[in-house]
This record gives sequence, C-alpha cells and structure tokens, in this order.
Amino acid sequence: MASSPSPLRVFPRRNATSSGQSQSPPPDLPSWAAAPRWRRVLGSIVVGIKLVAFAHLFVSKFLIVSQCEGASMVPTLPGTVSTVIVNHLYSRGRGVKVGDMITAHRPDDMDIMMLKRVIGMPGDYVVMDPMAAGLGEETMMVRVPDGHCWITGDNLTHSIDSRFYGPLPLALVMGKVIAQVSMDRWTWYTENQLKAVPPGE
Repeated sequence: MASSPSPLRVFPRRNATSSGQSQSPPPDLPSWAAAPRWRRVLGSIVVGIKLVAFAHLFVSKFLIVSQCEGASMVPTLPGTVSTVIVNHLYSRGRGVKVGDMITAHRPDDMDIMMLKRVIGMPGDYVVMDPMAAGLGEETMMVRVPDGHCWITGDNLTHSIDSRFYGPLPLALVMGKVIAQVSMDRWTWYTENQLKAVPPGE
C-alpha cells in the first residue's frame, strides 16, 4: 500500500544578503541623531550660551584685568603702563605667601590702589630699611603683627610701601597678581621669586 505524501511545510522567509547570509536589523539611532537638525543646532547654541555665561561669571568673580603704572616694581614690571591679571581668590590675604605680588588699598589713602611684593607675613621679622642695611648703616628689625603683612616695591628707591606707612592689614589685600599681559606674550608668576634667609643670617 502506497504511503500518503507528507504535508507541505512552510518556513518563514529570512532577510538575506547577496551572499545568502542572514542580516540583523539596523541598530537604533541615538536620540541626538534621531532628533531633527534644528533641535540639535538649538541644543548646541544653548550649551554654548551656558558655557559663555559660566566663563563670564568665573572671570568677573575671581579674575580681573588691571593696569598699573609707575617705577616701583621695576625690573619685574616696566615703568610704563602694565596690564596684569589679578586673582581675587586671594583677597584679604587668603593663601598669600612671602614673595607674592599683590594689589591692595593703600592704608594711608584708601582711594589709591597699589601693586607691591609681600616681604613678610604675620610673625616674620623683616629689615625695616633694606637700603640702609645694604650700605652698612644701622637699621632695625620689625616683627610683622598678626593680621598684617609687610610689603615693598622691587625698586626700593622709587617705592612708597611699608617702610613709610608700616605693616599692611591683610583685610586691604584685593588679590594676587598671577600674570602680566603684553602685546606679544603672557608672563605667568607661578614660582616664588624670593628665597628664605638661612637661620643666623
């Protein structure tokens, strides 16, 4: 007796490449790529505005471009008008150390802003008149009181500083000079330019 033919079996059709291999469905696009072009452009503009606003806030809050004039800091700064960058995070003497250049209100005339170098911090002993000491003349040592610093110009012969009005209250410190800007280059003041005096000298 002849057997009956087997029923026809139907297989689902696969997606095939030209080589006959199956192909997986394309991956989903990221949300930013799937969004319309105008949305991506608008999003980039918003991010750019936020970055500019943050940079402006940071600069206006912590950094300031200032100009100074005079010969008191020669040769570190020229005797002509100089442009410097001042970091306000060091205001009121926070983090200021011996050797730093600072801007501050002049204690005998609060309307005058000055740029000087810190020679002594609270508790330090400093020579009141280094020029006299250099000439072998008698001079005196001064102990910097708490809450004050001792400042001078690098060019002592053309500087009005702590030798004339005494220790500077740290509360009058406006900031630390971190850079000088000129037409062709920036000079960054990252290293202490003063060396400690060995004990006994």
